[in-house]
Amino acid sequence: MANSDNPDWTLKRAQEFYNIPVWSEGYFGVNDQGHMVANPNKQTNIDLVEVAEEIRARDLSLPVLIRFPQILQARVEELDNAFMRAANNAGCRLNHIPYYPIKVNQQRTVIEKILSSDINNIGLEVGSKTELLVALGLLDIDQGKLICNGYKDRAYIRIALYAQLMGIDVFIVVENLSELEIIKQESLAMDVAPKLGVRVRINSVASGNWQNSGGRDAKFGLDARDILLCLRQLKQWNCRDWLHLVHFHMGSQISNLEEFTVGLSEAMCIYAEVISRGFKPGYIDVGGGLAVDYAAKNDTSYFSKAYSMQDYANTVVNTINHFCEIKKLPLPTVVTENGRAITAHHAMLITNVLEVENHHYFSQSDAGISGGNQELHESGKKLAQLMSDNKIIECQQVDAFEALLNDKFLTGEVGLEQRAWAEAILRRCSVTANVSGVSEGVNASSAIDKYYCNFSIFQSMPDVWGLGQIFPIAPLMKLNQQPTMKTRLHDLTCDSDGQISQYAVDGKLEDHLLLHELNGDHQEYLLGFFLLGAYQEVLGDIHNLFGDTHALNVEQDEQGQLKFTEVEIGDCVDEILNSIHLEGRQIIDRCQQRLGQMGTSSVPISGMIDEIKNALFGYTYLDSIDRPAHRIKR
Repeated sequence: MANSDNPDWTLKRAQEFYNIPVWSEGYFGVNDQGHMVANPNKQTNIDLVEVAEEIRARDLSLPVLIRFPQILQARVEELDNAFMRAANNAGCRLNHIPYYPIKVNQQRTVIEKILSSDINNIGLEVGSKTELLVALGLLDIDQGKLICNGYKDRAYIRIALYAQLMGIDVFIVVENLSELEIIKQESLAMDVAPKLGVRVRINSVASGNWQNSGGRDAKFGLDARDILLCLRQLKQWNCRDWLHLVHFHMGSQISNLEEFTVGLSEAMCIYAEVISRGFKPGYIDVGGGLAVDYAAKNDTSYFSKAYSMQDYANTVVNTINHFCEIKKLPLPTVVTENGRAITAHHAMLITNVLEVENHHYFSQSDAGISGGNQELHESGKKLAQLMSDNKIIECQQVDAFEALLNDKFLTGEVGLEQRAWAEAILRRCSVTANVSGVSEGVNASSAIDKYYCNFSIFQSMPDVWGLGQIFPIAPLMKLNQQPTMKTRLHDLTCDSDGQISQYAVDGKLEDHLLLHELNGDHQEYLLGFFLLGAYQEVLGDIHNLFGDTHALNVEQDEQGQLKFTEVEIGDCVDEILNSIHLEGRQIIDRCQQRLGQMGTSSVPISGMIDEIKNALFGYTYLDSIDRPAHRIKR
């Protein structure tokens, strides 16, 4: 289907422009109405505009975090099937067990859906005492697999051994030598032989934001000396059979498989050394690192990747199989801990555009400008004419005009009316690059509008602020119409960092996003922020006291009917205030005292207090419905 205004703009072109086939890996697309759809099982389509309408019908305001649990299950199964194919193609009997590292997203519904995936084996990886208790509450009673990583105190170790006594298959991974003595003491006291792993520190480093996970200065793992001391200690205790697993981790979001192959080969050399000293570890834990193509560039840049999930599985299987054949070693069971690749696709945020600041918002004819400074007037007219003719404007011209405006305003030669006219010209000169840094001049037709959206970057997409992360963003509607407005998205926070400065569009990175023009008719314009399932929920903060958004699961049954489950009402104001140790009761009491001192008012005191109480238990975000403060919680 083509856009009537531009026959070259088709639904296929819309998908290509917003890179949907690349970053979505088949889980999202566009329907004939020009609406974004989710394809949780890659067979049926869920119209995201209809989902938003259903959310409103449930009296929930945007923004809302949407989870598609069927995608979680599909990703786990896809990963496990990739390893099965890789082993079959290599002609070897290599087993694979995926462990989900719950630090990536500790939400109960996420963990439960992953554990219910239709594969033979799956486990959980935990990195703290608290996460260990979460796992104990969610692993199936009849079975369970668990890897305990992270630094450990005595209580952590004791609870991990209790888990083993409960019938859970537990690996306690030694992160530093001091843990070994405590494990021995507690194991002997409980009369249980622990299953130990050892995390080895490899010298190989993967490029990217998480490269400190590898290298000789890495935070975690035992270096060569510590590995030897650990093995020697186990020998002295006559506990060689305690060691079952060798673990390494190069980092998250590894975009280049060649770097991972080098690290895996190094880890296998250590694995062989361990076996040569009389130990029989049956497992090699290759950690995480399977990347997600946030930037949809299909290359080795930080937020992209240059391989498929099948390529990753082939690399792991072939490298290990080849090494074991040469060294004449038994094939180990391969353990992976790929949380990002499993969870990223399943969650997205739906929100609405609140306001638009157009670059021509204050545009006006200079005919109405009287008085003021003639020099400024003539200089501005020249810039305006260049823009009208779509000519290149020299950066020095813009800088000089702005300096002249500031100077003449301070001396009183320019009034507010002429300043508004001049600022409109400067706003139209705003471009995708910093003007002062472009020596060859700028194209005046490339000005960027500001679209203000109902969400907080710091709460819903903290990696945008912390890491300069790229996330796919696309309109959920009007995709059958060509977008024409260069925009930059801003959130609700009172912070200059509360904007998104980089966008993945049309196979490249830009500092603006093309969206549709909003004509002030108050029609709701919906945006989707995608691949938010990994880390964003657990890292989100309460900048400006914006709390958790509403969240819910969307599933589709065999008859194609939508099911909305696990509806979680977002934080109300009172909950956020409690987190900073301020009670809502104190606010009410103080307001009542002030109102009592004020005397009579046209608005009844009881009505004011009631609305303040409603606000305390209302949503921290802007209400998308035209109504006074109302409660989302009681």
